[in-house]
This record gives sequence, structure tokens and C-alpha cells, in this order.
Amino acid sequence: MFSNYPIWLKSLIKVFGFVLFFIFFVGIGRAFVVFLLTLVYQIDFNKFYGIVAFPQHYDKLLVYEIGGLFFEILAVWLYPKMLGKSISLKSLGLDWKNKSKDFAFGCIIGIFLISTGFIILKIMGFVQVIKLEFNPIIFVSYIFFFLAVAISEELMARGYVLSTLMEGMNKYAALSTSAFIFAGLHLMNNHIGFIPLVNLTLAGYLLGIYFIFRKNLMFPIGLHFTWNFFQGAVFGFEVSGHDVQGIITQNVIGDILWTGGAFGLEGSIVSLPIVILGIAFIYFFYRNSNISSAESN
Repeated sequence: MFSNYPIWLKSLIKVFGFVLFFIFFVGIGRAFVVFLLTLVYQIDFNKFYGIVAFPQHYDKLLVYEIGGLFFEILAVWLYPKMLGKSISLKSLGLDWKNKSKDFAFGCIIGIFLISTGFIILKIMGFVQVIKLEFNPIIFVSYIFFFLAVAISEELMARGYVLSTLMEGMNKYAALSTSAFIFAGLHLMNNHIGFIPLVNLTLAGYLLGIYFIFRKNLMFPIGLHFTWNFFQGAVFGFEVSGHDVQGIITQNVIGDILWTGGAFGLEGSIVSLPIVILGIAFIYFFYRNSNISSAESN
């Protein structure tokens, strides 16, 4: 049916079909996880999402996210099989071999970028630290929670979407397209707005620029993980509109244009130059790595 279509259009159609399938399949899967959790915890099904929105229910949220991760991985594996093409998670970039340093470096970059945003807002007087409180159980739970989020979103947005787009178009065009898709998938988040969407689009570039050179997910998983984890579980910001109980309990003061308001630091214009500088750094650091990587293999 699509045999006469240009290859870039075939890639777009394939990705569009994947996004629809992913949303539908994972939605059903997560609903199933919620059903099981409501039975275990004796919670009314219709009230579950309202309950897990509160940070004190971190245990239920963690189980919910890990269950969602299972269905997200299954969706990424199943969709190509429906098209008659078998793929492995390793071929999509989930390959730890010789990439542990890249994962660690991604973690460091994520910590540096989000910490820079927090420090700037603190210096400008937009953040008041109310108290510090460390709960080891909550802390460890959030490590696994945000790691699951990072793996699932990177496997979907970069592992499948970006790699598929790169089969049919220039890698920079594929990167741009995947960045807009990544931002679009957050349209239903709480407190979404123009600046958050701009920042999320830039985040798509930030997380994807490494992938177009190395075809691996370890660096963006590390960056994505620590960006979210430190933003919420350490500095106490909302993460993409979701409340998180952080070590720092803080009060954000001032115009939401600067603070990000209830969306979190990702909704602040302070994030714009930080993410842009991060994109530039990663580009210049890794732009020749595909050549050196190929030579080493």
C-alpha cells in the first residue's frame, strides 16, 4: 500500500502508527495494573489516580510505574512484530556493554543542569528552603521510580521513534521531529503551557543529540533519570506537573514565568538557556564519536 511513498514518509507513518498503538496499549496495560493495585490495597478504582498523586503514596506509585514499564517495553517489542519485523531491545539502544561510562556521564550532566537551575532560582530569591528531611525508604523508592520513567520514555521516544525516523530522513530532521513528538506526548500533563512545551521540545533535543551519534540509550537514560530525580526527590520541585516529596521542602515565590509554577523547573524560562547550553555541549562532545565508535568495533 505504501510501497510508492518516499522513505521519509514511510518512517513518519510508521512512527505515527506506533505512537497511537503505544498510547492505546500502554493505557490498557496501566489500567490493568491499577485494577490489580486496587484489589491489593482495597482502594476504589475511580479514586486511585487521585490517591497516588500525593507523595506519601510513593509505594503505590512505584508499583504502578514499574507495571507501566513492563507494558511499555512490551509495546515497543510488539509493534514491529505486527509489521512483520522482529527487533531486540539491544538494537534499539538498550545495550549496557561498554556504555557504563556514558550512563554515568549522563547522570552527572543531568545533576549539573538541574542543580544549576535550582541555584539560579535560589540566588534570584524565587526559592525559599523551608526544611530538609531525608527519608531513606522514600529516597530509594524514587530512585527506582524515576529510573523506570527514564527507561520507558527513552526506549519509546529515542529507541523506537528517533531510530525509525533516522531510517528515512536526515538525522537532524529526525531529531527535530522526535523532539516535537516527545513534547506532544506531555500535552495532557498537569499545568502544561507554552514555556513548558518549549522546554520539553528542547529536552527532546538534549536527550536525543547523543543518540544520533552513538545509537545507544545509556547516556540519555542517565541524564533523564538524574534530571527528574534531583528536580523532584532532592530539590522538591514538581516534575512535569507531578508532586514529588523531596529532601528539600521549598516554597516557590514570584512570577511562574521565572519559577515554572506548579509544572516545576521545566516550566521556567531559566531552564531555556541551561538546556540549550547542554545541547551544545553534548553535540560538540559526541559529534565525532560515531566515527571513533565504528573504528573501535
